[in-house]
Amino acid sequence: MGKMSTQVDNDDSQAELTLSTTAEWKKDTENTPVYAVVSAVSEASDLDMLELPPLYEAINPDALNELFTSRSEPAVGEVSFEYAGYDVVVRGTGVVEVRTSVDA
Repeated sequence: MGKMSTQVDNDDSQAELTLSTTAEWKKDTENTPVYAVVSAVSEASDLDMLELPPLYEAINPDALNELFTSRSEPAVGEVSFEYAGYDVVVRGTGVVEVRTSVDA
């Protein structure tokens, strides 16, 4: 479903390791943006989906799905928010990216 990639950014002579997991969602399927977010964070954190905090504590799940799936074209290009300690970006292209940065 997702893939893990590692990117190293050098900034101010300190290396920062950015771990990224991606997942895809598709309109008119059960694989909604909300499902893709929870799935990607689950994969990134090595936690079962049921062990994650409720998504509604970070963002309104119904509104998130509506922004991307209620029209023929998404209402926005992307939405960014923090969930379970990860930076999440949901894109209108059908991709969810989950990132965390750690000092190397």
